Parts: sequence; structure tokens; C-alpha cells
Amino acid sequence: MAIPRRTRLPDVPLEAGEFTEVVLRGRLTDPTGGGRITAKAERFIGHRLGLSRWILLTSRRLLVVAPFPKEGDWFDVSWDRREVTASQGVKHGDVIRVQLATPSGPQVLRVSTRIRPEVTRFIKALRR
Repeated sequence: MAIPRRTRLPDVPLEAGEFTEVVLRGRLTDPTGGGRITAKAERFIGHRLGLSRWILLTSRRLLVVAPFPKEGDWFDVSWDRREVTASQGVKHGDVIRVQLATPSGPQVLRVSTRIRPEVTRFIKALRR
């Protein structure tokens, strides 16, 4: 039995006055954590491996939606967007890698090249 794939962003609750600026579907990993082996394989192969998550950049926060969101447990990660910075994206095959500096340390965002315009908007929004 296959896991159902979400093609639409779930209706996640945002704070009053908060709005969504950029929505991405990708992976956010710690380069020194357990995902580093997968990241190396993705760079070598040039394709994304594993499951993707919804990543929202709102007017106040950077949010990573939980893989199976439910009431009261919507987000795996929530950072104040003023504390997150992004480098220019680097393309490897059909994967774009963006280095992020976050309060939890360096992170790597990996997304498909098909959504390159959204990645550009994401980087520009974090630089403002």
C-alpha cells in the first residue's frame, strides 16, 4: 500500500496578521546530521531522494510543515525569518541546493529545479 501523496498544501493555521509569501516543496536537512549521506547521494546522482515537505515563508516565520499534520501539531520547524539568511542556490542535476543560516545552525534546502522561480523568490525574500 502506497502512502498518499499530498499535492496541495494543507490548510495550516497562521497567526493573526501573518500571510504566506513563498511556498516550496523540498527537503531541509542539517549538513552534519543523519541526512548528510542522502545529500551526498543526491549530489552524485543529481536527483532528489526521499520524501519532500511543504516549506512556507510567511511574513514572520519560516515553517516546515509536519509530514502528516494534525490539529495542534502542524509544524516540525518554526524560525523567526529575521534570524534566517540564505545563500545563492547551486544547481546539481535536477536539484537546487540553498545553504541557510538558522538559529539551529546551518541547514541545506534541496528542491527541484522545476520550481526555480519560487526558489529565487524565497532567497530574495530572506535577503530583505
